[in-house]
Amino acid sequence: MSNVTVIGMGAMGSAIAAAFLNARHVVTVWNRSKEKAEALRYSGARVANDLNEAVSASPVTVVCIDDYAALWSLLETHHLAQTLKGRTLIQFSTGTPQEARDTQAGAMKHGTGYLDGSILAYPREVGQDAIIAISGNKACFENCASLLDALSGDVRYLGEAIGAAAALDVALLSYYVCTHLGLIHAALVCESEDVRPDTLTSVIVDSLPSDAEEITHLGRALQTGDFSAPGASINVYKGVVERILTQAKDADIDARIPNFAATLYKQGIKHGLADEEVVALIKILRK
Repeated sequence: MSNVTVIGMGAMGSAIAAAFLNARHVVTVWNRSKEKAEALRYSGARVANDLNEAVSASPVTVVCIDDYAALWSLLETHHLAQTLKGRTLIQFSTGTPQEARDTQAGAMKHGTGYLDGSILAYPREVGQDAIIAISGNKACFENCASLLDALSGDVRYLGEAIGAAAALDVALLSYYVCTHLGLIHAALVCESEDVRPDTLTSVIVDSLPSDAEEITHLGRALQTGDFSAPGASINVYKGVVERILTQAKDADIDARIPNFAATLYKQGIKHGLADEEVVALIKILRK
């Protein structure tokens, strides 16, 4: 059992505090609107009257608020630099790798240990099977490892490059954004032929085991840089997109999403990548 402070009682922050309480840690909570923090009192949390009291209560403070700018606003408004000295700050707010680097620099300047984290899951998964990525000083991580275990059985330490956790978060969001666009166009195709959207999504869900194998294969190609054994080449996918565009024209549906993909495949072929794995397109997207 150890003491930990949680700042921010939104959906994710509350889930983090609840997971620590379930693991029988001594938890102090603080939120800008106190009523949200008070809800945790009945679960056994200590509710701090102010931010300095909250940070002083524990050797480790976990922050989960809107973003890094909100964190800096809190630190500066409440003059927390001295209070945090010699303690550890774990950041679970949303941000970019550069913001993580800036925050680490500020923490080090004031003698504060700093870990940057991303919770790659929904609040309901915290304390169970959430994937949690952590980056930062290895010794600092090892000191906090048993505490972080309360949040998930899948805590992944990415190394000392402080921007790694935020990068992984942005990377997954990038993947989801493009996936959602693909789903939207797929729904347009189905609408044009009176196929129900839930029929489409049920087929996608049933295909997930096969998709997982393909993603693993593509990840290996990206890791090794060997794109010479494609499951389906860029040339094949160029033909696929052309068929999608033909159907869009026939059905008079918006083709902006597949048109974007078609442009990339054409560029790939122009650069001599026609017979390589589809993710070889990364070569023309690197600056």
